[in-house]
Amino acid sequence: MGACAPPVPTNPPETRVEPTITGGWSQAAIDEDAKSAAVFAVTALNRPGATLKSLDAAQSQVVAGLNYRLDLTLTDGSRWQVVVYRNLQSAFSLTSSTPLP
Repeated sequence: MGACAPPVPTNPPETRVEPTITGGWSQAAIDEDAKSAAVFAVTALNRPGATLKSLDAAQSQVVAGLNYRLDLTLTDGSRWQVVVYRNLQSAFSLTSSTPLP
């Protein structure tokens, strides 16, 4: 009856890992640094009465400092993709902000 059994794979399936590209964007942990960048961005967006509801996604890019690309949801219901630059002295600046649908 062994001839009727499906073949057993001898090699595990390959796991494809995308290579890190120098200067490219990489997934980032939603850690205290990313949260600090998100809080800074919400303040810089200057939306009266709105605060950070959730940090939905984070990516980072190493430059002369660090860029964070963050997807945010605010308490006013708006969603934003922002890029926050952290310089080598750890000061933040908002470099772009785009409303998300």
